[in-house]
Amino acid sequence: MKAAVWTDIGKVEVREVEKPKIQPGWVILKITAAGLCATDIHHIFGKISLTKPPHILGHEMAGVIEEIGEGVEGWQIGDRCTVDTMIGCKTCKYCKEGNSEFCSNGGEIGYAPYNGAYSEYVAVPAPNLHKLPDNVSDEEAAIIESCVCPAGSMLAHPVKPGEIVLVQGAGPAGLAYIQLAKIQGAKKVILSCRKSYRSELAMTLGADVHIDPTKEDVYQRVLEETDGYGVDVSIDAAGFGETVKTAVKCACAGARVILYGIPADDDKVDFPVTEIIIKQLSIFGACSSPKSWEPMLKWTSEGKFNLKAMVSAEYKLDDIMQAIDDIENRRNNIVKAVISFK
Repeated sequence: MKAAVWTDIGKVEVREVEKPKIQPGWVILKITAAGLCATDIHHIFGKISLTKPPHILGHEMAGVIEEIGEGVEGWQIGDRCTVDTMIGCKTCKYCKEGNSEFCSNGGEIGYAPYNGAYSEYVAVPAPNLHKLPDNVSDEEAAIIESCVCPAGSMLAHPVKPGEIVLVQGAGPAGLAYIQLAKIQGAKKVILSCRKSYRSELAMTLGADVHIDPTKEDVYQRVLEETDGYGVDVSIDAAGFGETVKTAVKCACAGARVILYGIPADDDKVDFPVTEIIIKQLSIFGACSSPKSWEPMLKWTSEGKFNLKAMVSAEYKLDDIMQAIDDIENRRNNIVKAVISFK
């Protein structure tokens, strides 16, 4: 089969590799579309090192079942699926509680030793499959993983109808948070990010107010928009030391603060502990969640969540380095790019 193999820092080669072999409890998925994740690009250029080359990356995918292993029930060859790529050991405390994302004995498809979706075929545990509704396209399904993570935190700490929400950052996660806040009944969603094609898209996806932090004082504008109180839910989807502080500062007393963006190792975070205590804030970290796949597919199928608007570029596997270069250099107004295998 053909695959894009990460061979060294900054290098990806499209080559012929061995097709994965079927095993009990697993299926072989013929990939139809794979989302290009910024995390994978950071790996390719050596900015993070959760896995090492040579390896086939890719943890956002849609595909069709090609082979079914022994003991797999409820699935048929030809079923269209997306995949929760977190693989748990099934025996630890976290797996037994349904929180396989915390399993220290497991792994993730796209990270060694599990090859990922930048290839024509990928092996997947059958319990990790999620069937696609007929009206959800392969391209939408290929990027749903990037929105599942924000959805998990919003399901665990939901917005109450009538509340005001601040979202910092208009990347895929920020755009997801905006839509999720509206689905849950937010009265007003305030977006803080630099003015760009992403901020313009965010306004069409449900943001009510846009603040450009390079031109306005975010805190003062938030006070104006909330009658001087601050927001009920403050979300940092940007991931900078300064945005963490702003998230806490803009929260009203008793508010919830969701931290999703991860600051770089050299970005000092001056965590405002005193303010958190005095305002009695609840602080939540947000990451992967196996419980949010089905709600996300349902909302997308019902037209409540717009994944289609976030797919802004498609490439063929042979052009994956061009796609990576375009994303790295912010060309073509890309929000999410997809590798199409059709």
